[in-house]
Amino acid sequence: MRVGVIVASHGEFARAALGSVEMVAGPQEDVRALALTADKSAETFEGEFAQAYAELKADCDLIVTICDIHGGTPFNVISRSILKGMDMVAFTGLSLPVLIELLLSRDTASSADEIRELIEAAHAQTLAEIKVEMASDGDEDDLDL
Repeated sequence: MRVGVIVASHGEFARAALGSVEMVAGPQEDVRALALTADKSAETFEGEFAQAYAELKADCDLIVTICDIHGGTPFNVISRSILKGMDMVAFTGLSLPVLIELLLSRDTASSADEIRELIEAAHAQTLAEIKVEMASDGDEDDLDL
């Protein structure tokens, strides 16, 4: 199954996240990063989203979208697109670990449900408090991680 991905955000977050993934995993095919910038109207952004969707849908079996903020303009554009009949799996809560997991694992998924499980599992594992303490003997070079 060929999976296309649209990453959408306020500002350059989506583009930067994709750039960071590509630093780790190399260039990614079938991915579009869309930025809602201060000089862009919601209508223009919606047109860019529709174009990205159409380009990916031409070659991909499944489209997955992920945006940054629940209730924000990218979220609303995705929601309206679904209501207009665009077939996709859509998530909010964009983070770099979730995007890495999605892009590195999408080729092994055989269904939309597997993609959903993969994203939900990655999201559940990504937020954790960092706790470190010095080793008991006081040696600063020996951290207990």
